[in-house]
Amino acid sequence: MEEANNIFYEAFQSLSIEKMEKVWHHGDDVVCIHPGWDLITGWLAIRESWVTIFQNTNSIKFLITNTKIQVFKDIAVVVCLENIESIIEEQIIGSGILATNIFKQSKSGWAMMHHHGSIVTNYMLPNVSSN
Repeated sequence: MEEANNIFYEAFQSLSIEKMEKVWHHGDDVVCIHPGWDLITGWLAIRESWVTIFQNTNSIKFLITNTKIQVFKDIAVVVCLENIESIIEEQIIGSGILATNIFKQSKSGWAMMHHHGSIVTNYMLPNVSSN
């Protein structure tokens, strides 16, 4: 299950809509809440939100910490802290987002059904060196 979550963040980091499409279930019942955005439902609307994010982001790097995973038969819930460094309009921005990712297992593997990110106030980057 952790692998499915990692694939989501790899797709996000790649800024590739093609990779993001492989992560998500493509139904009308999927839900996404980006920090500061309204509720988005249905794959087509969610896909468009990712296109918008990717078009307006030059670079984004994730360090995922504090991961908690619960699996209930064919549903998995992942809660984690997204430690983010991004470049938006040529400005480096560090932020922390608490995320809840819900996946449903199908014959082809785990597919995302729900992503909800909330901004962490008073966020401080973890003291971790990246190589």
